[in-house]
Amino acid sequence: MSCWYNTAFFLLSFGTSCLAAERMVLSWPTANPAFAKGDPYRFYVQPTSSENPIESGIYGCVRNKGFKFHEGLDLKPVKVDAAKRPLDTVFAVMDGVISHRNLKAGDSSYGIYLVLEHPDVQPAVYTLYAHLSRVEPGLTVGSRVKARQPLGRMGNTAGGYRIPMERAHLHYEIGLRLTDHFQPWYDRRKFGSPNRHGKYNGMNLVGFDPIPFCRAYLSKQIKQPVDYLKSLPTIAVVRGKSSKVPDFAVRYPSLSSYSGKGTPKVWDVSIGPAGLPLRCDPAPPNAKSPSAGSYEVLSYKSSEDDCSKCRRLFSRQGKSLVPAYILDNYLDLIFGN
Repeated sequence: MSCWYNTAFFLLSFGTSCLAAERMVLSWPTANPAFAKGDPYRFYVQPTSSENPIESGIYGCVRNKGFKFHEGLDLKPVKVDAAKRPLDTVFAVMDGVISHRNLKAGDSSYGIYLVLEHPDVQPAVYTLYAHLSRVEPGLTVGSRVKARQPLGRMGNTAGGYRIPMERAHLHYEIGLRLTDHFQPWYDRRKFGSPNRHGKYNGMNLVGFDPIPFCRAYLSKQIKQPVDYLKSLPTIAVVRGKSSKVPDFAVRYPSLSSYSGKGTPKVWDVSIGPAGLPLRCDPAPPNAKSPSAGSYEVLSYKSSEDDCSKCRRLFSRQGKSLVPAYILDNYLDLIFGN
């Protein structure tokens, strides 16, 4: 099995066969070789808006004139049938475990989708494969899969809206899960609709941009996801209080200095682009504790990468800077507030 879509493209990029064991094996989620060949977006990204015909399918502030965030990558089919239905197989990008499976399209804006978690890499990122027309038979929650193993077929399923067949695509995400204890937070917010997806609800998943991540892998700049996350700018550091050790710090030890001993009450969360939590560390000894349920912004540095046009992370309350809605939710999930 090759380490990329096609052995020829892998060898073209690296000059050798699969890399050493400490380096993750990363594949592309479809059979389209365009990305590995270095082709422009239009050869592999599916446009989802006539207003922004190519970039609307990539990650970031790319929709509604830059005011709507897209947390993933939309990949176009390379094979369709006479009715324009995609025939492309969707593949696992790394070895992993199926953590969530939604087979009822109307239950999620993702339509039919799978979430995989990847315990063999650091940190154990999730990947998500959405708008599928079907899932491969025999794949259930708990199934272990290998990189390049078929997961299903590309489609246009979605709940609450319609994806035209001519814009059918795979919505692909990679990122971090905020908490194991999502349901109590969801219940406290009284959203008025049931949570059908447990801790794999999209509100508990924070994706990062797949394209530079994959480029960094192809150019041998990274061996593990943690190497890529370390390369991202820290937009802010926010201090919070928790009566328990945040499970984020336990689940992702490569993103925390927590030793596993004791129960620190005060924690500092480093925030990256679009609110992505890059680290969750115990605060220094004798650090001032914010009041329960509130947060102290220790530092903030605006960046072109912070997606502030479409995803505001902070707002002003008098002279103080406070987390805005989306980041406040992320922090509440991490700290159990």
